[in-house]
Amino acid sequence: DEEIKKAGPVAYDSTDWCQVLFQCFGSAWPRVVPFCIMNVLIMITVTLLKQNKIINLGITKQTHTIAGMIVAFLLVSRIKTALDRYSTCRNDLNTMYLETGELIQNAVVQSHSRSACSENLDEKSCQWRNEVAYRALILLRTSVAVVEYFSKGLPGWKYPELSGYEAAYATPSDSWERDYPSNPHDDYSNTTRIPFRMAYLLRKTISAHDVRLIVPINVRHEISLLNSIDKFMAGFYGMRKFVTTPVPFPLVQMCRTIILIYVFTIPLVFLKIEESQIVWDCISIFLITYGFMGLELVAIELDDPFGDDENDFE
Repeated sequence: DEEIKKAGPVAYDSTDWCQVLFQCFGSAWPRVVPFCIMNVLIMITVTLLKQNKIINLGITKQTHTIAGMIVAFLLVSRIKTALDRYSTCRNDLNTMYLETGELIQNAVVQSHSRSACSENLDEKSCQWRNEVAYRALILLRTSVAVVEYFSKGLPGWKYPELSGYEAAYATPSDSWERDYPSNPHDDYSNTTRIPFRMAYLLRKTISAHDVRLIVPINVRHEISLLNSIDKFMAGFYGMRKFVTTPVPFPLVQMCRTIILIYVFTIPLVFLKIEESQIVWDCISIFLITYGFMGLELVAIELDDPFGDDENDFE
């Protein structure tokens, strides 16, 4: 049987050195090794050119040392920015899941309070609780659909979890162009509007408790449920900000350009070392390339944690 890979960030045992060093699933090894091999080939080529007295492309290490300081600063800044964004996005996602569960549980418990436990068991009350739970879950699903759009390409209103009135309310229509006349109406823009519409329906359902429940819930409990929606939407705003505000392009472009120039000119510095051995030079080149390019590739993966990669969110 084909092995089923675990979705979400890769789990590992940090105390197991062999697993951490040699595990390929979720590792940067498969993507960074081609860069390492390419740089080793460059090292071999320029060494042969020098030995055969065709051309000596060696450069002094002073200039390269200064460039190395700049590369190290940019790379550390790049990794820190990517990791901070990754952690913030994870916290926003956790807030959305947490508030969804809390809202559903509180709605059920508070409508079954001691004073209402014998009254709010009729079909109308059960429908209210089911509607709160369903619309809360649909709000979560359509919110995640916004950040998944660029990896899956599926508009939010086409997810199979949507049905009935909620599906019709989430599907773009001519009225949307009247309601949002100055905004774009492509699939992604319409997908970003669906969570707001689902939040409106959920608030509407909660506010109707005094009509649909035989014994309405306490005003304090109603405010608590509505506050859960507010916290959920705050998490959604953070997620949407993550998608719509990438790492500034000039920073990424400058960092990547300098890293590539620096890494692939390291073999030229090794040419200036007297009595160097080609084997050890190639090993050193391989490890240095792995370090610099590996960190940049990790930053690239952290930039977009929504997708099908091994380290993306589940």
